[in-house]
Amino acid sequence: MAEVMLVEDDVALRESMADCLVLLGHTVAEAGSAVELYQLMADKSFDVVVVDINLPHYDGYSITRYLSDQADTGIIITTVRASLEDRVRGYQSGADIYMTKPVEPEELSAAISGLVLKRCVSRTAPIPGTDTATTGEMPGWSYSSTNLELTSPNGRSVRLTRREAMFVDHVVHSRDIVISRGDIIATLGDDTSASSYRKLDSMLCRLRAKTLSHTDLSLPISTVQGVGFSMIAVIAGRG
Repeated sequence: MAEVMLVEDDVALRESMADCLVLLGHTVAEAGSAVELYQLMADKSFDVVVVDINLPHYDGYSITRYLSDQADTGIIITTVRASLEDRVRGYQSGADIYMTKPVEPEELSAAISGLVLKRCVSRTAPIPGTDTATTGEMPGWSYSSTNLELTSPNGRSVRLTRREAMFVDHVVHSRDIVISRGDIIATLGDDTSASSYRKLDSMLCRLRAKTLSHTDLSLPISTVQGVGFSMIAVIAGRG
């Protein structure tokens, strides 16, 4: 799922939360202070850093400002401080998400996964000002259900896993229709649990990254916030 750094000086709370996040599919490292965090980050990068505000020596706001300036990572603040002033200060310091304790592990896990997906999509989105962004269309894509292969307008192809192929095939055959996430999950044969939605988000993130890596073009499938997915290009199906 995600490489997570959990910064919390309450050892019992930190270890409990870390255990829960691991059970929910994440890889978790722990730190009890800014110093420990910076030492660990010297050798390893993380998708998301979850940081408490009330820490020894350097508070969470200081850490958040540092991370937003120095590291390409998502930042989630978790704290007992619930005032408007504190929340505003948290976002101004660079936090992506501000959560008030107590935080349920499932909610934190969902926030982490959503933030990773959002950052992944933003990295692979078409550059504003290009023809794709102007027209909303990238003609020339084709998909082979036989070879499980998606071919871009520049002739480069990307091989799909069977689940990725099922996703792409369903979108291709539902052209001009926004497909709900629930519909996709049913097509993939999964149940409607929260873990299935997380698996779908992770699969799409990997597919976007893989498509960009193999073709130098963004996956021509758009996420419709709060609804589902739709094509932003003509994808011709072939056997």
